Amino acid sequence: MVRDTPSYWNAELETLAWAEVERWQAQQIARALPAIRARSGLYRELLGAAPADPALSDLSGLQALPFTLKEHVRAAQDRASDEQPLGDNQAVPLVDIVQTLSSSGTTGKPLYYGLTRHDSDMFADAIANTWYTAGLRPHDVVAHLVALPMVAGGLPYADGFRRIGATLAWLGGFPTDRILREMRRLRCTALLATTSFGLYLAEQWASVGQETGVPSRLAKVLCGGEPGLNQPTIRERITQGLGIGHLREVMGLGDVIPAMWGECEAHEGMHFNAQKHVAIELIDPATGDVLPWAAGATGEIVYTAFNREATPMVRYRSRDHALVVGVDCACGRTSPRIRCIGRTDDMLIYKGMNVFPTAIRDLVTARFAADVEPMLRIWKESADQVRFDDPIAIDVEASPSVAAAQYAGLGQAIESEIRNQMQVRVRVTVTPPGSLPKSAYKNSLLAVRSAPPAR
Repeated sequence: MVRDTPSYWNAELETLAWAEVERWQAQQIARALPAIRARSGLYRELLGAAPADPALSDLSGLQALPFTLKEHVRAAQDRASDEQPLGDNQAVPLVDIVQTLSSSGTTGKPLYYGLTRHDSDMFADAIANTWYTAGLRPHDVVAHLVALPMVAGGLPYADGFRRIGATLAWLGGFPTDRILREMRRLRCTALLATTSFGLYLAEQWASVGQETGVPSRLAKVLCGGEPGLNQPTIRERITQGLGIGHLREVMGLGDVIPAMWGECEAHEGMHFNAQKHVAIELIDPATGDVLPWAAGATGEIVYTAFNREATPMVRYRSRDHALVVGVDCACGRTSPRIRCIGRTDDMLIYKGMNVFPTAIRDLVTARFAADVEPMLRIWKESADQVRFDDPIAIDVEASPSVAAAQYAGLGQAIESEIRNQMQVRVRVTVTPPGSLPKSAYKNSLLAVRSAPPAR
């Protein structure tokens, strides 16, 4: 029998007025900063010109401190030594580090981070809070489909499932057909996957695994790792394909904590769930000015991990751009709710017009939902290309119901819709269903080739 469980993982902080949460966080940051300066070479340098003890009666005092950029962290890592293999931001002796983690490397050279026992415990708590907000409970059997233990979504995610008390079924790395069979045999009630792999599993669910003779127990699906779950078409494909009604979006940042945002039962954006360990700011990405957490605001998320020992992170610019959906919720949680709308690293410029690849995908999948699959590929001529003077090349998968003879007309209709709605010219190639690659981890909307195909 399933016992009643609490509504919140950390009821005190999750339901406290957000202004009070921020004041409490400011106190924690003020206490942490002297030790961060003393132990981290990176922050001795970055904070050298900042006030030694900035006024932190609330988080507005953080504006006296500089931002930390990925370039700062990478440069600090490059100054590694035998004693400090993680570089200048390694803030504890190597003997105190019990685990190293790697970023996925999807936006360049991987970054490495260390965890002390305290850090590992803190990660597990924050990630468990996220899973709990997204509806996982101790009675769940969770299929964990991230294959690589060392990446941020590997072992830390597993620790979060175990912290809740759920049964971990780490199936990531197996072939897809085995994943689908073992999920039935193990009576998995939940799964975690990237959004694109969730789509792929939904396409295979009805055809693989039924020969086991075990009916599906799957009821809950958590997807993240890439934007897209805010699209009704993508949600519908996953829920119908997997035969579930509980689909929640989750998000984190490997450089800070791999899972910090989770969607509650209201299905209106992701709540911030790491307030016990991390403070957040919303900034104008162009000016760096801090913006209020107000419904309708858009900006870049900045993180300060005030409870992290091995590799501190102060005012770290995530490059994740978010839309604030709301600041209160029927579920009782008080943290801001967001949807991720893209990354600065992925932004393209077409003749002076900024455009997120996710915005192109969202328009195509919304306007042409009956004709295309919710996966597409945007091509660049080189890895560092940002600016486009010629139309941007895009591959779009056709739905099985669309005949090949209709591909050319469909491509032209997509080109016209994007030009009319976004003032951006694209060159669309419509491809057969299943032609775009899908992996069990992240699938980038952007890819590189030496030259676009002839039309």
